[in-house]
Amino acid sequence: MFKRVARLKYFCGLDLGTSEFKVALVKAQDAENLELLGVFQTRAMGLKDGSVSDPVELSQCIKSAVKSVARKFSVEVRALRVGIGADALSVHRCAAVIPLIDAGTKVISRSDIRKVNHQARLLGVAMDEETVHDFPQMYRVDDVNAALNPVGLFGRKLESNILILAAKANRLRNLVQAVHQADFEVDRLSCSSCAAAEVVLDKNLKAKGCVLVDIGAKMTNVLLFKDGVLRDIQLIPWGGQYVTQTLADRLGLTIEKAEEIKRLHAVAAPGESAQTGDILVMREKEYVPVSRRSVCDAVHWEIENFLTHLETVIEGSVLTHDLNGGIAMVGGGALLPGLMERVEERVNLPVNMGVGAKGLNNVPVFAGAIGLAKMNYLQNAEESIHWSKAGDIKNKVWTQFKEMCQEYF
Repeated sequence: MFKRVARLKYFCGLDLGTSEFKVALVKAQDAENLELLGVFQTRAMGLKDGSVSDPVELSQCIKSAVKSVARKFSVEVRALRVGIGADALSVHRCAAVIPLIDAGTKVISRSDIRKVNHQARLLGVAMDEETVHDFPQMYRVDDVNAALNPVGLFGRKLESNILILAAKANRLRNLVQAVHQADFEVDRLSCSSCAAAEVVLDKNLKAKGCVLVDIGAKMTNVLLFKDGVLRDIQLIPWGGQYVTQTLADRLGLTIEKAEEIKRLHAVAAPGESAQTGDILVMREKEYVPVSRRSVCDAVHWEIENFLTHLETVIEGSVLTHDLNGGIAMVGGGALLPGLMERVEERVNLPVNMGVGAKGLNNVPVFAGAIGLAKMNYLQNAEESIHWSKAGDIKNKVWTQFKEMCQEYF
C-alpha cells in the first residue's frame, strides 16, 4: 500500500453567475497545497436566469474570460469545472428501500449502497432532469439501525434518504455545448455555492454544524451542514443588485452611479450611525450633493429585508440549535461594511468572512470559482490514483467478486 502524490497541475474553475462570470486558475500538488494563480471576472453575456439566451455570445464570453487568465501565466487550459447558480437547480428529498436478501441477513456492501442510492435517484428526479449533486443524508437498516455509512452491518433491507440537486437536462446540455464551442471540455457541472463550501468550510465545521451564506447579484444561497453532510439548501430572493436598485430609485441615480455609490460609500449600519456630510455625484454636466444619511437609509431598508429572510431560514431549520460552527459569508455582497456584524446580532451566531485555506486571496468574491478549480483537481487526482496503482484491475475484479459472493451466498 502506498499514497500516491498527484503531479503538479493546473486546474480551472468557471463560475457562471447571473451578472458576472468568474474564472479561477489554481496550481495544485495535493488537496492541502493549493496556490491561486489568478482570477478574472467579466460581465455575464449570453446567459439569462441560468439558461442560454445567446450561445454564440456565451461561448465567446467564456473563451475570452478563460484565455485572459491562462495567457497571463502561459498555461494551456483544456477542461473546465463549470458552476451554475442554485437558482437554476431544483431540490429533491428522495428515499428508497431495497431488500438485501430473501431470507436471513447479509453484510451490507458498497454495491448495496450504490443500488439503493440509484433507486432513490430514479424515484426522486423528474424525467426531464439530470442530477447535478446527490448528498446521502442517512441510511436505515431494517427500520431500526440508522447510520451514515452502513457498510459492514448485517441486515435484510436497506433504506436510503438523499438530498438531490437537479436541473433540466436541456439547460445543462446547452451550457455544455456553449463551453465546447469555446474550445474547452467540461469535466463536470456543479453548484457554485457547493463548490464555495469546499474552500471556506473545513471538515470540523461541517461536522459541528455550520451555515454558508453565498450572496449573489439576485439571489442568496444558504447551505446548512451537519455531521459533515449538506443537510439543506435554501434560496433567499435577495442580492447585491437589490441594494443598487434601491439606491438608484431613492436617489434618482442611474444604475451605474448607484453601483459606484454602493461600492464606495454604502455601509450596513443603521441610519442613526451614518456619517454626516454629503457625497458629490455627477449628474449630466455638474456635480450635485447627495447626503450620506440618505444613502445609509436606503441601504438599511434593504439590509433589514435580507436579515428578515435569513433569520426565517435559520430559525425555521431543524438544525437551528445545532449550528455550533457559526456562519461563513461569501459573495460580493458579503463585503458590505458592517453586514457581518448585523447578521451576527440578528441570528445570534458567530459570523466570519469565508477566507478558506491560508495563502488563498480573493476568496470571498471568487469562492465559487476557486472551489470549482479545487473540485476539478480532486476529481482528476482521484482518477489518476485509481488507474495508476499497480494491480488495480486485479484488485477491482477481486472486489467485485467478493461483493457478488456476499450478494448471493
